[in-house]
Amino acid sequence: MKRSATETAARSARRLALLLFLAPAAALAAGDGGPRLTFLDSYDVAAGTRLDGTCVGGLSAIAYAGGERYFVLSDSGREARFYRLKLALATGAGGAAEIAEVAFERAVRLKTREGLPYPEGRVDPEGLALLDDRAAFLSSEGAAPLGVPPFVDLVALDDGAWLATAPLPVAYRPLATDGVQVAGVRRNLGLEALALSPDRRVLYAATESALAQDAAPGKPLYARLLRFAVGRTTSLAGEYLYPLVEPEGEVIVHGVVELLALDDGGRLLALERTYGPAIGLAVTLYAVDLEQRAAPGERAHLAAGVRSLPLLVKRPLLDFATLPVAVENYEGMTLGPPLPGGGQSLLIVGDNDDVDCTAGASRPSRFLLFRLE
Repeated sequence: MKRSATETAARSARRLALLLFLAPAAALAAGDGGPRLTFLDSYDVAAGTRLDGTCVGGLSAIAYAGGERYFVLSDSGREARFYRLKLALATGAGGAAEIAEVAFERAVRLKTREGLPYPEGRVDPEGLALLDDRAAFLSSEGAAPLGVPPFVDLVALDDGAWLATAPLPVAYRPLATDGVQVAGVRRNLGLEALALSPDRRVLYAATESALAQDAAPGKPLYARLLRFAVGRTTSLAGEYLYPLVEPEGEVIVHGVVELLALDDGGRLLALERTYGPAIGLAVTLYAVDLEQRAAPGERAHLAAGVRSLPLLVKRPLLDFATLPVAVENYEGMTLGPPLPGGGQSLLIVGDNDDVDCTAGASRPSRFLLFRLE
């Protein structure tokens, strides 16, 4: 997507005004020593964009591969795939960074252990985390109505081939009794979020919402967060409860859609999404530290089956409704290259809910750029 000189100048002027508008909010986010976020830019890839016989859409994860190279994952279960893309940053008017170009270069189809394309309904790709320049971890949230469990696999970046599988507790496997689900990940609420620590030794995964056995009417909801040790093999090293606070009124979906590891010690960013008739679409970014736990008194209401799990606390960093761009279905985030003048680039991508270029679909795939300090 190229811009004319007039469009570029107008866009830069608008962005500088937006930075002035957002500066107080960014300062508040950093008031207690936590991460500081400054919004810099947005970039839209038009709906209906096609590449290698696929529709570029439904982008649910993004991972930085160095230089100007990134990988993004489409959450299509009909033709499971990820893309390699070029995302170039530049210095705009006033010296602030902006997204100069997003160019999709190649589509890579995911394959089963047998080297075949996934049958429809057997995979729901949601999370992507690069291990190195050859392989990435990928999470599927499963398909609870079909009894299909979630998984975290290691896949090859060049051809999407299966390489290995991380072990998941049996509690995550969907189980129904007399047609009623009693355990495991629930429909469209499975392993949505995935992140690797900077040293690539720790892998994090989180369910979007509570497991069936953890959810009770009128009770608080807790997603489950898994920590894996990554070495010659990948092994489970810890499990936590992540608190969810649903807004008042009817809510269709609410939960964790992405994680991002800030360091090797368990400091994370967590992206939450909510949708309901009254509030519409809401997205919020939180800070989480695995070393910070809820007070004992806050654990009294926990179900017996999860009382042994550490209960995390979270701190809000950013309500996306305060940004000067419309709230989208943001689902993926990654740290990019360092920015001129200091700070790290943080890129967030939106899922336009269009994985097959449905006629009449008009929402773009939106990329957001922040400075993280």
